[in-house]
Amino acid sequence: MKTRLLTLILISAFATNAAAQQTEPDWYDSSMREMSYPAGEYFTGYTEVERRGTESLEAAVKRAQDAARVEAAGSIRVHVKNTSLNQGLSQTLKTMEGTFRQSVREFSSATETKVDIKIPGLKTDIYHTPNGTIAAFAWVKKSTLVRQLEKQITVGLTKAETSLDQIDQLAQNGQKMQAREIAEKVLPQFDEIDEYQKLLAAVDEDADEETLQLELTRNLQQRLIKVAAELKNGINVYVVCDALMFTQKYNSLKSEITGALSDMGCTFVNSADKSDWAIYVTAVAREYNAFTTGSVTTYFAYVDAKIIVEKTTTGQRIFEDTLSQKGGHTHNYEQAARDAYRQLSPKICSIVKEQIRE
Repeated sequence: MKTRLLTLILISAFATNAAAQQTEPDWYDSSMREMSYPAGEYFTGYTEVERRGTESLEAAVKRAQDAARVEAAGSIRVHVKNTSLNQGLSQTLKTMEGTFRQSVREFSSATETKVDIKIPGLKTDIYHTPNGTIAAFAWVKKSTLVRQLEKQITVGLTKAETSLDQIDQLAQNGQKMQAREIAEKVLPQFDEIDEYQKLLAAVDEDADEETLQLELTRNLQQRLIKVAAELKNGINVYVVCDALMFTQKYNSLKSEITGALSDMGCTFVNSADKSDWAIYVTAVAREYNAFTTGSVTTYFAYVDAKIIVEKTTTGQRIFEDTLSQKGGHTHNYEQAARDAYRQLSPKICSIVKEQIRE
């Protein structure tokens, strides 16, 4: 037991001593850093921080790493700003971006697009200096950055193409809402691809249209522009609603259904053959009974409604059901029926919206 305890103490002491004698990295000294990571071959960032008050070591290390990454990214941005691109290539990139943005602006008006490009291949290292500060170094070799940017462009275009294939399939099946949701998510993907292409064009003097995959980018952008034009008006819906307040027409139910569908971006058409979805609702109110307690009489009525939802693009009847709702009022049966309609309308709207979303 004593021997095992002594061994553990020796191992602990050795580990502590090794940590205290951590080898100084070549990037810690400024002259060695410039020699080992020359500006012509590397993009770098360096910082030193001290722990703040009760700040944990982990938090201080992360803060140092983040600062070094920011400085490295800044050095790349400065390089990009100071790089003169081939005039033809630069004009091509600007034209592609401008045409695409203009073409999808109406479709993406409600879509927030945010691009936060991370520097692919960027590495960081940490050194706990003898004086207690934390030194952080971030670096990426220019050739590595070029390869990583080419990879990111390929990955981005593949992802966009897969999404567009999915959009086409959904649109063909009449699932325009799902198609639109995916299309809105594809927009930021092209912004990201565009940023990677500009960055690659700036850091690689040999980059050309083939390297940047501009032809494929244009083709995919045109596909998205086309589908955006088809989807910008949302889903075409044909609504037939016959609702009766006993023997009189009750038009409020149709107004509530179309209002709920309008909030989803649906467009209403006047015939089923022009629609993606057809909604048929029939509803009628009927007297039930009345109870008198003292001088107060409470009237009860029911509204029975039948709901049919059809996907006209495929000819399928997706949903069919009958609902009944009881309503009550102290004035008369008509007010009781209105109360029943008031409770039933949100349920019908919810069912219709849920079916269209599927």
